[in-house]
Amino acid sequence: MPRALPPSDQRLTVLGWWFRPDAPSELPLPQRLVGTWDERERAATLAYLRAGQSLVRYPDASFCRFDCGVGALGDADLTDGRYVWPDGLAHYVEQHGVRLPEDFIARAVAADGVVAPFRLPKPRFGLYDHGPWLAWARARGACPPLEGFAAPDDAIAERIAADLGDAEYARILLCNGGSREVVLELADGSLELRHVRAGGRPPQRFANWLAWPTTAAAGSTSTASASPRAGLPKPPDRPGRGLTMAEFFQKRRPPDGDGSNSNSGSDGSQRN
Repeated sequence: MPRALPPSDQRLTVLGWWFRPDAPSELPLPQRLVGTWDERERAATLAYLRAGQSLVRYPDASFCRFDCGVGALGDADLTDGRYVWPDGLAHYVEQHGVRLPEDFIARAVAADGVVAPFRLPKPRFGLYDHGPWLAWARARGACPPLEGFAAPDDAIAERIAADLGDAEYARILLCNGGSREVVLELADGSLELRHVRAGGRPPQRFANWLAWPTTAAAGSTSTASASPRAGLPKPPDRPGRGLTMAEFFQKRRPPDGDGSNSNSGSDGSQRN
């Protein structure tokens, strides 16, 4: 039986969760959210971000996605009782000009950068709500359109490798069971979107994730044709050797649920 989420007015809206090249997802690329700031607004926002109370700490520190040379960016989540953000988020605003949702900026400016006293919530399942953050970032073209893609488990990766044959690549990053597409990391660090089926379109190459298209230009990365499931569930048993990727997925029976994990808890499992 699925666990119940807290009431909507008790959940914390996430800010500042970023895409990781080593674990691709639909989280936004901060480089695509860089914009101009009114200096008064930025000063109030920075003060507000730094004034949040610590809610959760993690064993490892985050890192800057701009590769600017700054090391650890903090290891905690901060909150004002309504929003929750990594304690390194101020760095992105101050050093790289990354914009944040307008409602949050208005809240920080109205408070003159001061977080009013509040009762710190108890970390629990479903406390974090990243839906508004993703919706805002998607509307600004900051999220790679990877609906339907997921990291393959060992069994699926073996089937993909068998179908790829002599293709040269360093790593299988993602696969889409519905469209039979895979995202490969090549030896030089570039990316390749490839159909693993006879007669599929030619492979498409991209220098990096910043070059990944934000529209339907990358085939089935369009939201209109993507699978509604957030990821591919692990198959119930391991297929025998010799199955192609297409045969493997054809033999699988989807579960009754949608297999998604869109409501994360406050344990930082999706924190970046």
